[in-house]
Amino acid sequence: SYKDRVLLVQLIQITYRKQNFRIMKKFLLILVLCISTISAYASGLRSVDMRANLRSDLGLGIGLTFDLPKGFEAAPSLNYYFNGDNTLTIDGDFRYRFDLPRNFSIYPLAGILFFHTNHHDHGCNKVGLNIGGGFGYDINSNWNIGLEVKYQYVNDWDDVYLSLGVSYLF
Repeated sequence: SYKDRVLLVQLIQITYRKQNFRIMKKFLLILVLCISTISAYASGLRSVDMRANLRSDLGLGIGLTFDLPKGFEAAPSLNYYFNGDNTLTIDGDFRYRFDLPRNFSIYPLAGILFFHTNHHDHGCNKVGLNIGGGFGYDINSNWNIGLEVKYQYVNDWDDVYLSLGVSYLF
């Protein structure tokens, strides 16, 4: 009957949402373990980063930057996009920082990302790659402003975004 079909569809939707939640929990656990490992190995926390992201939509993000040996940095971040689909990305980028005169620095970056969206009320989880670069300017010993351009390769959801941020330096 019609009621049985509706009930079956609702049951399938609930099961699908639970599976997406389990995947997200596993990924977040892996991310926490990676950040813990990096922070234990890293010579220290370099900065806490806050940013505005502009792609085909607008998002806000928060991240950490860890100094690694020989000019490398690990920069995990969490970004939320205001597009009606509850899009969330968790990025794990690695950079190589070149310090320039007059408090400037530039860096290329590469990394992985976890992408989640509820496009048309259907949860979608994907893993992708980041590639890009950016530059920063140390305003003083505690604050930095920066600009980053990144190409995110996610199957059926590629995008280029521009990020403007401010960082508190430790």
